[in-house]
Amino acid sequence: MINGRFEELISAEQGRLWDDSGYASCWEHYADELQLLDLKLQSLYLRRKKRMSDWQADPFNGMFVSEEEFMGLINAAAPLAEYDQEAALLLDRLQEAEEAIDRRLAQSELTGVFLPLLYMERIFGMQDWERHCVMIALAVELDRKYERIFGFLIDDLTAKHPNISLLLQLACRDLDEMSAARLSLSPSGKLAKYLLYKEAGETPSRSLLSKPISLDRRMVRFLLDEMILHSEEELFRVTQRHAVDEPLPALRTGLELQQRLQTFVKQMYAPVGKDRKRIAFYIWGPSGAGKKLQVQHCCRSFGKSVLFADLSAMLLQDKSFDLLLDEVLREAILHQAVLGLTHVEVLFPEEPDLLARQRLQAVYHSLNSYNGLLFLLADKHQRLSSELKDRLVIDMELSLPDDGQRQNLWESFALERGFDYKIDWAVIGSKFRFTPGQINRALMLAEGFAAWNSSVDVGKSVDSDKTSTDAAAMAALYKACFMQVQHRLEKKAVRIQPKYAWEDIILPLEQKEQLRQACNQMKYRSIVYSRWGFERKLAYGKGLSMLFAGPPGTGKTMSAQVVANELQLELYKIDLSQVISKYIGETEKNLHEIFEEARLSNAILFFDETDALFGKRSEVKDSHDKYANIETAYLLQKMEEYEGITVLATNLLNNIDEAFIRRISYIIKFPFPDEEHREKIWRSMFPKEAPLGDDIDFKYVASKFQIAGGYIKNIAVSSAFMAADAGTVIRMQHILQAVKYEKQKTGKIWNKDDVDMY
Repeated sequence: MINGRFEELISAEQGRLWDDSGYASCWEHYADELQLLDLKLQSLYLRRKKRMSDWQADPFNGMFVSEEEFMGLINAAAPLAEYDQEAALLLDRLQEAEEAIDRRLAQSELTGVFLPLLYMERIFGMQDWERHCVMIALAVELDRKYERIFGFLIDDLTAKHPNISLLLQLACRDLDEMSAARLSLSPSGKLAKYLLYKEAGETPSRSLLSKPISLDRRMVRFLLDEMILHSEEELFRVTQRHAVDEPLPALRTGLELQQRLQTFVKQMYAPVGKDRKRIAFYIWGPSGAGKKLQVQHCCRSFGKSVLFADLSAMLLQDKSFDLLLDEVLREAILHQAVLGLTHVEVLFPEEPDLLARQRLQAVYHSLNSYNGLLFLLADKHQRLSSELKDRLVIDMELSLPDDGQRQNLWESFALERGFDYKIDWAVIGSKFRFTPGQINRALMLAEGFAAWNSSVDVGKSVDSDKTSTDAAAMAALYKACFMQVQHRLEKKAVRIQPKYAWEDIILPLEQKEQLRQACNQMKYRSIVYSRWGFERKLAYGKGLSMLFAGPPGTGKTMSAQVVANELQLELYKIDLSQVISKYIGETEKNLHEIFEEARLSNAILFFDETDALFGKRSEVKDSHDKYANIETAYLLQKMEEYEGITVLATNLLNNIDEAFIRRISYIIKFPFPDEEHREKIWRSMFPKEAPLGDDIDFKYVASKFQIAGGYIKNIAVSSAFMAADAGTVIRMQHILQAVKYEKQKTGKIWNKDDVDMY
């Protein structure tokens, strides 16, 4: 039984001569602290034994309360007799031990030895009794004998940790300390919040004094001199710490912002003794804009490490979000690091439910209790200042680099990587509105793709085959760029893979020239807007909008593909049936989503058959007319804001209001093809591999049938299948039969006299 061996377990070394030199390690410090704990346990044991003489010997201790034990319990607060020499001697030894430990701790600070418990006391602002509480809870991690001792003293041999009642008796010297300790051990108290293990479900039936106390596993490892996080810990998966002395990439954009940031922080924090304001810097901008890099450079300027915590990753962990956030705050305090919370936008879903609102309030509550410098990073802007009480919130945007900056970024990153190919970086910078991070990653991927697709060493041009090598590198670069783009345009649009080039489209010279001019406006944006300064003259409207007007089949969709192919951009055809809604406000919402998603990739948006949306501005007779005009105006507004290409196609130009036409960059009219152009279209529709009969007369069909290119394409394909079925070459009879079917399909009359000669 433990009763007979208890005095042996808690016996402290008697007559010990305490060393006054500093501690060489934390283990030497803990050895002294355990000696002190043993003295406290002896004192507590002696007090209880004096109250109840049979307490130790009773084999049924804890199973029932005897009359003698009852009297001892109700007199437990009474002081021991002054003549008790054994107790007095023990108190002297206790005082001697405490003074010796304090002297050694002071000496250790002078010599610069790192002692985790002393460090923790300083950074968390703990009192002596709080340090003793932590040491008592740590004892079971240093020597398992304390599991049995604590179980015995709290009358529960299954218990392995001290409860609050025992902790108060061992760590506190008077009622004032006990009162403060109970507050610190309460759920919102310092010890409970940062240092102690939190139970998932607490038993409400037991008193708070009976609650077992144990240290959080992270705190145990820290006190045992394990500074780094373990990979199995959830905190490891959601945080990333950057030390002051680790290599740091140079800032390439936002240099003025960084200078302001450093100056402001030094003004607020440098003066000694000045009341420091609680500050939160809210930095928002697209992914890869350099938000984290800005924070790292700022923190390095005043010698601080930084701890980033990913809020989006925290939502995916098994542990409660609130508990995990407390652990993040504690980790920042432990390392005396500046805290940066990333992906703050996840706290603001478009349609927040009760759980999301509760989570947001919990975050505000935790951050309001955190006194350190705080950085909040988000991809999108949100209003925060009203919720972060007593904290100055500085709002800063990191916008996308302009065309000229993007060109410089492409050139400098490519030079650093040795990506030595003949590539027009101004064109690439204009096409892909990337952040510095996206540009760097695109080049990294392009290197890999180029190495995979070619045996030529990446970054090294081969003079004998330089043209093909440059072309392969360009293809790899475009592939890498498109992989950087993550959007959801497919929900309301259909992606069209551009297959046509300039030689495939048959148009009058004027229309072709207009298309080329439109493409050049995108190619040379960086020269005109950045280098020549026109960007300062344009507050908005730097995108390109085109209106293709003409009868069906005249090449509007084909021209959109030619533009996409020329500029090497994604092309999405918008299904208006998925956009226009009878519900008020839904159409605007759908259009907003389309342009926001397109902004991520700079894709070409092709709105086909827009006659229903772009009719004459109607006289407002009812609410439906009013909102129809609002929808049209909203689309034009989004087109002007969008810095990519928007193409509208209509069959009826005359039905479009002049006020709308004025806001469109290029209006290209697609005429019905004349006989000369129809003949060219007929000839272009048959591939060179197709077997054509000698009797085919393209000049005849061009003069005889006044049909547009779209119908000619259908006829060519249909005639080819007829010839394949007959097992012959494509003959004139197959073409005429296909013309007949096409006319019947469109409801037109087929006149046999037109083809009597065949």
